[in-house]
Formats: sequence, C-alpha cells, structure tokens
Amino acid sequence: MGSIFANVKEMLISRIFRRIGQTMILLGLLTLLFVVYQLWGTSFLTDRYQEQLESDFEELVDQVEEVADTPTESGNESESEPDLAEFLWRSEGEAIAQLNIPSLSLSKTVVAGVGVEALRKGPGHYSHTPLPGMPGNSALAGHRTTWGAPFGEINKLEPGDEILIQTVQGSFTYRVVEQMGGRGHFIISPDRLDVLEQDYDTYPNRLTLISCHPKLTARQRIIVVAELIGDPADYYPPPKRPTFSLDLSFDIQGADTSTPIEATDPSGEQTSTENMSEQVSPPQAETTPSPIETITEPAPTPVESAEVSSFGEGLEGDKDAVAPAIAWGVAVFMIGFTTLLVGSRWKKWPSYLIGFFPFIVAVAIWFFNLEKALPS
Repeated sequence: MGSIFANVKEMLISRIFRRIGQTMILLGLLTLLFVVYQLWGTSFLTDRYQEQLESDFEELVDQVEEVADTPTESGNESESEPDLAEFLWRSEGEAIAQLNIPSLSLSKTVVAGVGVEALRKGPGHYSHTPLPGMPGNSALAGHRTTWGAPFGEINKLEPGDEILIQTVQGSFTYRVVEQMGGRGHFIISPDRLDVLEQDYDTYPNRLTLISCHPKLTARQRIIVVAELIGDPADYYPPPKRPTFSLDLSFDIQGADTSTPIEATDPSGEQTSTENMSEQVSPPQAETTPSPIETITEPAPTPVESAEVSSFGEGLEGDKDAVAPAIAWGVAVFMIGFTTLLVGSRWKKWPSYLIGFFPFIVAVAIWFFNLEKALPS
C-alpha cells in the first residue's frame, strides 16, 4: 500500500514539474517572439508607413506649387498666394516635412504629433513648437530601437554635422551645436521639459531632436540641438479652430444671433462675457480675416506659450494600453492552457491545430497593446 502511494505521489510531482517546464518553454518562446516583433516586425510596419508618407508629402508640395501658380481673375498677386497655414499644420500622423541627416545616412518623413500612433510612422513634431524652418525652437521626437528607430544613432552626431529639413516653405539647413565635452548631444532627466521652451537668449532659431536614453529604456532623454543656418522662413500660426456657440435667438427680432459659452475658471466660477472681453488682448481680435499671420523677422515669442507635462506618450508609453495588454496576456495563457488540457484529454494534434489560430490572433493583439504600453 505504501509503495502504491509513493508511486502516485511521484507521478503527481513529475506531472507538476512537466507542466511547469512546458509553461517556462512557452514563456521563453513568447518573449523571443515579442523581441522579434519589437525589433523587426515594427520596423517592417514603419517602412510601409514611410512609403505612403513620402508619397503624401510629394503630393502636398505639388499642391502648394499648383495653387501658387494658379492665376486669379482679379490679377492680385497677394490673392494668388496659397494659404500655407493650411498646408503646413496638418492633423496628427500626417506628413509635414522631409528629414535628412547625411552623417547618419538617415532619410525619413516627419509627421505631425508625438502620440503613440504618430511615432509609429516616423519622427514626430511637437505641435506646440514652431514647424521646422520657422523662427524659434522646433522640436522633433523619434524612437531609438523600435518602429524603424529613426533616432537610433543620434548619439553619433558630432558638432557641425548638418541636418536638412524640407517643408512646403522650402529647404532648411541646421548645424549641430557643440555641447559640454565636445559632444553633439547631452542627457537629461524625463522631467527636464525646458528643452522645449521658446527662449531667445541662445540659438533663437534651432531644431531640437529628442529620444529616450539609454536604448531599450525611458529612464532619461537624449537631446541634440542644431542651429538654423541662414534666415528662417515666415512664421505661420496654426489655423484657428472654429469656436462653438449656442444659438438661442429663436429668430426674435433684435436678439443676438448666438450666445457664446461662458468660460469657467479653475475655481469653478463662471466668468461673464463682459469680463472676458476686458481680459482678452485686442490685437488678435483685430487681425485680418485671413488665417495667415506672416512674421518677417524673429519675434520674442513666435508661438503661443503652452504648458507641457511630458515629452509625450509616444516616448513614455500609453497608460491606456496597460489594461488591454494585461487582459490579452491573460487571454493568451488561457487559450494556451485550454488547448494543452484538451489535447491531453482528447486527441493531441487536432486540439493543437484548432487552438493554434485563436492563440496566434490573441498573441498578435497582446503584443500590439504591450508594445504600446511600454516606454520607448
């Protein structure tokens, strides 16, 4: 009797260790697949994005040239000029410029925005900074290890190296500025957001490249500053978005056609329209109907000041993707465990074949959300 109990116990322990071994092998395979996806799979996807973006940017340049060459009936030259503000400031993820760094053999199309989806397509532009070529500090962000790693080698940039940018306003050349120690870059903490500020004490017209440091982590930031060679292009502010208003006139004669929404201050108290009119600076209200405001000389503040709380979720990871990543991770292991259990109770290979396809789909969705949640 004792020998039978010992045999049963030995078989149970052996089965437990066998299942643990299978689980560890599965974990190792999934980890390997995730690394392959991050380093090569994402680069393949970015290459496809870049092909389309390059074509889109060429079409954008052609559109500007076509509009500029189209004569008007009045013959007024100023009326024939294209509304560059509409062509320059694009929606997030759309092509806005062509970036070339000869010393790194880098050529990428820059997109608007630094969100997760935007940086998956290529280097992204911080929308609260001037566009490349304009007066001020234009800032770009990019990945170093995944999604094509456009800024993977910016630590190799040397003082004096040229950075070429083309927008619909023309071509611009920047030259890397020397930092302490004779390097072309410097390292800062993730909360040093002053590199995005618009100060004019040193290098008023510059380009700032930002990425994570060291590679495979987001513990710090690596920064490259380049100074514009030559004069900047005219500054065009982003087109004004339409203001929402609520019509309460009910066609009553003499009534106002619309009633603007009252603003609310941080304390929760509403500010009347009359008070707001006293606080709002009049110059913006007195501008011409055209959305273009041209600045021929660098102004102290070419863009409206904006509070920035981070370098963007594209570099720091999307917190909203954490919950889906956990959920799909659990789903992957549940599908894998169920497939193994059914295979041990029924027919092994038919069970594996049936469970393979939902397992692969769940793994793909899990990898997508996991990579989205992780810092770059």
